[in-house]
Amino acid sequence: MKKILALVMAAAMALSLAACGGAASSAPASQPASQPASQAASTPASEPAAATDTVKQAAMGYFANWPEDGHMIGVADLFAKMDAGEEMLILDVRQPDAYAEGHLKGAVNVPFGPTLAESLSKIPDDVQLYVNCYTGQTSSQTVALLNMAGKYATNIQKGWNNGISKEEGYESYTETTANELSGDEYEVDPAMQEAVTKYFADMETSSYKYFNFPADQLKELVEAESEDYTILSIRQAKDFDAGHIAGAVNVPFGANMQEGLTAIDTAKPVIIYCYTGQTASQTLAVMRLLGYEAYNLSGGMGSAESESGWLGIGGEVVTG
Repeated sequence: MKKILALVMAAAMALSLAACGGAASSAPASQPASQPASQAASTPASEPAAATDTVKQAAMGYFANWPEDGHMIGVADLFAKMDAGEEMLILDVRQPDAYAEGHLKGAVNVPFGPTLAESLSKIPDDVQLYVNCYTGQTSSQTVALLNMAGKYATNIQKGWNNGISKEEGYESYTETTANELSGDEYEVDPAMQEAVTKYFADMETSSYKYFNFPADQLKELVEAESEDYTILSIRQAKDFDAGHIAGAVNVPFGANMQEGLTAIDTAKPVIIYCYTGQTASQTLAVMRLLGYEAYNLSGGMGSAESESGWLGIGGEVVTG
């Protein structure tokens, strides 16, 4: 399959341009995505050869078994659970220097990247996990991967920078003491371990950090009217109709969206966008485990006011 970097370079040459969320509770809040095949959607019409049956089943089950909370918790609600003494484990996937400066009480640092794959068998599968990063995007990918691997993970909305540290009184829920995983081992399906390891290995060698595709480079591809890729909007239908990137297909984010995802051509790279990037990050992780060469549009649709995402770089939209 063509690599997306080659597509960008080709489009750029065509345009003559130079190419950016008291009592302990023994039961987790939501069930992991890896459920029996009878609970998952039907086999994709175009099956990516790289994904094993186990991995495909888990990836399809992520949205087929979508929880009411959408694998997301607000900071105030998390603090209330901490106050109540609910059983949980908080995973901070920021880099060690940020973790050392301050983190939620009891949080364990498992930096996003290969370390996460290496730690998969040490992360509990019998307790509710809450995950935070900086702004919610890498923790969104982490939550998707952990759930597909049979864990019970929920994303802390807006991460440390825009969520936790903005909540009034957050300081009383933080510490600088380092915490470690227990050292216990938890069984992980070998195929899933291999898939998560490959996910981060591919990320390490990708031209795009964390698989985030620059909005300005997508703009060049759109203007070149390239047909060598797929643009996937996962915004809600009403927002898609009000304005979307030319040529985009719409599969609204949420329960059972896997049925729409697997209708997408596996032979083309897929550039996914949502509103700000958090839900697209989850979708990215699922699609990559299904065998797609998928990327998250950096900043999502964004806005002209904040100068972020598609609208932030002056990208045009079409309606209907």
